[in-house]
Amino acid sequence: MLSGLLLALAAALAFECSFVLQALAVREVPLMVRPGAGALRRLAGRPRWAAGILLGLAGFALQVLALRHAPLALVQPVLAAGLLLLLGFSVVVLHEHVGVREVAAVVAIIAGVSAIALAEPVQGDTTNVLAFAIVAVGLAVVALSAFALRTPGVGVLLSSAVAADALAVLAAAQAARSLPDVLPTIGWCVLAGVCGLTTLASESAALQRQGASRVAPVVLAGQVAVPVALAPLLLDERWGTTTAGLALLLGGLFTVVAASAMLAASPGVSRFVVGGGEGQDEVGGLR
Repeated sequence: MLSGLLLALAAALAFECSFVLQALAVREVPLMVRPGAGALRRLAGRPRWAAGILLGLAGFALQVLALRHAPLALVQPVLAAGLLLLLGFSVVVLHEHVGVREVAAVVAIIAGVSAIALAEPVQGDTTNVLAFAIVAVGLAVVALSAFALRTPGVGVLLSSAVAADALAVLAAAQAARSLPDVLPTIGWCVLAGVCGLTTLASESAALQRQGASRVAPVVLAGQVAVPVALAPLLLDERWGTTTAGLALLLGGLFTVVAASAMLAASPGVSRFVVGGGEGQDEVGGLR
């Protein structure tokens, strides 16, 4: 499990740097009323966005390898701990003040991840195919809802981003299980990639409508909570072998989700994510 933990930490580093670069690119394009291929084409011409995509792909590869060696219940909370990197950058680069809220969130995330690791969740070795198919279809419907509406609201965009990302994580877990079989692994990776692009489009549109300080907490909480909650049902993961272990894992998971959302809403972290300056909370200064 230690190798999976280290790989998850490396994936968190790549993902957070990727998100920063993508968010900087989003502020350079016109307002996106709805997600779609046109919006992605405009972003694709931005070097920062392309660099962010490459880092994101590296993070995905590391995530798949991490899921090969550790359960999803541990890998996803560790990925959320990548926010600690953004907090550090906001202090060093933007000279932001770290307040009591930020310190409390950092301590809570570390404590939550530690609690989950101590609970020793167990990887499953089977997949509930029927349940997986039903849940995947449901997540896909929610993810595509933002593309079906002419002017989707922020709630629809956020639901789309969370659902698509959850499906991407579940596909990554299946890709990890498929290794070293090439064709199934490629198939699951393609599905995860399509879901990732859907997440990018919906999240980018939501960022331009609300700003990172409001979007990031919701998306990040969903990225951790939804796939981890589905893992026992779909992937046969076991959350501890005792009642105490189960309570420890659930407490750690709740702590990570709540603390990550609190840290993501921090002005210093959100301003760094969108590349904004003093007093600029919205992407590209849009309000």
